[in-house]
Amino acid sequence: MIDSIETRALAEEAEAEAAEALAEAARARAERLRAEAAEPQDKRRRLRRPGWSTVVAVLAVFVTAASLAASGYVTWHHREAMHRQQQSAEFEAAARQIAITLMSIDAAKAEESVKQILDSSTGQFHEEFKSASEDFVKLTQDGKVVTDVKVKAAAVESMTEDSATVLVTTTSTVTNAAGADKQPRAWRLSVDIVRDAGRLKMSKMEFVP
Repeated sequence: MIDSIETRALAEEAEAEAAEALAEAARARAERLRAEAAEPQDKRRRLRRPGWSTVVAVLAVFVTAASLAASGYVTWHHREAMHRQQQSAEFEAAARQIAITLMSIDAAKAEESVKQILDSSTGQFHEEFKSASEDFVKLTQDGKVVTDVKVKAAAVESMTEDSATVLVTTTSTVTNAAGADKQPRAWRLSVDIVRDAGRLKMSKMEFVP
């Protein structure tokens, strides 16, 4: 009887040791699997996280691109400013010459003056002056009008690629049959200039205070 009890006890102890060994083996396997699963994840993390050298290289490219963009903008802005200055000077020069052509009157050359004014104008002004040109010649000749005009200043008020409004300040001296003897006068003109067949011409003119 005692032998039977001892035998059963030994068997139970052996089973317990076997179960513990299996549990230990299972724990070791689980730890190994976790380690294997963690290793690729660490590698992925390392791949996703750029090193300092990569960050510096990207920043260098960004700074270079920004510098080139800024340099390009400055160059474009400078060229645009130069172009507008040249345009403004061109319109101002045209307005100066047109003011002299329009206001310089000589009774002895009235018909020639009319031709020059018509050649320098376009649009509505051209048509209106053309229709009144005979009266202009007669009035100038009858009054024996002679004027000498000087432009004091010209400035672009507004401008597009092919048109501009220019303010022109002039002084003139007048001699006529009514007794004016080089009487000085000051004038301010608003002159609309347009590009017509490659030439700058006056399309409108009005005296302003």
